[in-house]
Amino acid sequence: MNAKKNFFRKILPVIFGIKGFKISKKEREFFLKSNPLGFILFERNCKNSNQVKSLTKELKKTTSHKHTMIMIDQEGGRVARLKKPNFNSYPNAEFFGIIAENNIRKAKKHVLINSIMIGQELKKLGINMNCAPVLDVKYNFTNDVIGDRSFSHDPKIVSELGMSFCKGLKKKRVVPIIKHIPGHGSSKKDSHKTTPVVDLDLSSLNNKDFIPFKKLNKEVVAMVSHIIYSKIDKKVACYSKKIIKNIIKKKIGFKGLLISDDINMKALKGSIKHRVVNILESGCDIILHCNANLKEMKQITSSIPYIKNSTLKKVSKLKDLV
Repeated sequence: MNAKKNFFRKILPVIFGIKGFKISKKEREFFLKSNPLGFILFERNCKNSNQVKSLTKELKKTTSHKHTMIMIDQEGGRVARLKKPNFNSYPNAEFFGIIAENNIRKAKKHVLINSIMIGQELKKLGINMNCAPVLDVKYNFTNDVIGDRSFSHDPKIVSELGMSFCKGLKKKRVVPIIKHIPGHGSSKKDSHKTTPVVDLDLSSLNNKDFIPFKKLNKEVVAMVSHIIYSKIDKKVACYSKKIIKNIIKKKIGFKGLLISDDINMKALKGSIKHRVVNILESGCDIILHCNANLKEMKQITSSIPYIKNSTLKKVSKLKDLV
């Protein structure tokens, strides 16, 4: 029994990307040896339904555990890795937010139907986690990287529609990943390109940005933003013990799995080792590495320990959803 427990504990707390429509020989060998927690798919990996089904099936065979996460960003609108003509198209979040301004019940109903359809498509493809919904609340200065991906300027609308989105995915046994905790809407810059600094005080953030995440704090997975909230800490959120412990876990009350945003975004500085070590030391549970650079992936495996028991317990709970 102890040997079996040790076997399943030897999972790396990392999500990797792959290069193409199939797993290469080198990728397969690497994944079999490193045993990552899961994988994330992009447009470069998704040609048609049969190909994606085959890919997800093969990816799951490269890990030794039963908790393999197969993630994708299928928000709708411009952030959709599955695209026409071979996959369905869905509206962006703002579309529903506009409806909600006049009729919140109607908007919630439409979000739920839309999310059920997304979940149904993902589940058929073997994808069990969706990096959505976006719970960032818009300001008049919010960077376009969020823009129409946000439901609304009103945190109550974002909260209500976010709950409906999560409900729809879970009806089809797909795990929602709420993002970008504790809030990207107050950022004037794109964290893909630089390190955004938000200078709003804690009270202002609490009264707007944090509200949707508080309302959905019982969800099981959240993605942490690559933003500096300068009135709280001088470190980017995924490096900050203050943000993880005092804001996300205590003030917001989120107790589930915390996944970093992609560690290759320009918001983060330093070597691959520096990034992954700082993320895990902050209290974040899982590393997200998207570019499928095998050299970098090998650096990650040599820099981080196997998954913690506390994280594995959270991961084990996901089986009840998928």
